[in-house]
Amino acid sequence: MKKALTAGLLSAFVAPGSGHFYLKHKRSALVFFSLAVVSLVLLLSQIYQVAQVIALDIQNGILPLDIGVISAEITQQTQTTIANANELLYGFILCWLVALLDSIRLGLKQDKLDTQSNR
Repeated sequence: MKKALTAGLLSAFVAPGSGHFYLKHKRSALVFFSLAVVSLVLLLSQIYQVAQVIALDIQNGILPLDIGVISAEITQQTQTTIANANELLYGFILCWLVALLDSIRLGLKQDKLDTQSNR
């Protein structure tokens, strides 16, 4: 299998930066993987904060133990934080796509060098 295809598949299906790691571009791999992890951690922390607020409201008796009321509160809390969450999600997706395309580009470059050296 060509290096470009392998690197692209690794970046697409394993994690951003895994294709770079396969191609021995470890700094780029670390950068892409770190950006993806940071964006996911920030996204999950926002989700956790919303869950904490709702759980505290239930514990303090502000929200009754009614699934309809709790569902409405989840919807309201989510809509207020969704703009920032979308930015983080888009950042994660953009990081993944750039890592994918860059690993394919680097793989094609290495494939070309390998075919030239085998001549």
